[in-house]
Amino acid sequence: MAKRSLISAILFGWIACTGAQAQTAAHNPLVGVWRISEIAETGKAPVTTPQPGLYIFTPKHYSFVRINGTKPLPDYPSNDKASDADKVAVFNALYLQSGSYTVKDNVLAVKVLVAKSAFAMAAAGNQFDIAVNGETLTLTQKPNGPALKMVRVE
Repeated sequence: MAKRSLISAILFGWIACTGAQAQTAAHNPLVGVWRISEIAETGKAPVTTPQPGLYIFTPKHYSFVRINGTKPLPDYPSNDKASDADKVAVFNALYLQSGSYTVKDNVLAVKVLVAKSAFAMAAAGNQFDIAVNGETLTLTQKPNGPALKMVRVE
């Protein structure tokens, strides 16, 4: 009988936790996978056909990966055959970071845990103004950063 009570308690706890996670995700419009569809920077024409980029949000964590600019990554057969210039071009084109986040009102605050550069991990994090309109997300980096428009893919 005690074994059945223990199993029931574990099952009840699991259902309660997964239900709470589902409820959190349902009330957090950021949760999901977003593809970058446009990048707008002050003083520049918007990039309406950006290179690939995905922003992924779970209820508490995020991962941002994108290729900056309008050119694809250099094409080379392997890292050992790439020139140093090719490797620098790839490094400069990639934007990579993951960590945790909070949202208060319409402001997203990220705490970087992993990034391609140590200075990004040492920083206090970034803040973004956020706007979610149906399946469209706009993140505008504060105070004067680019506005990234995204569409939900999952």
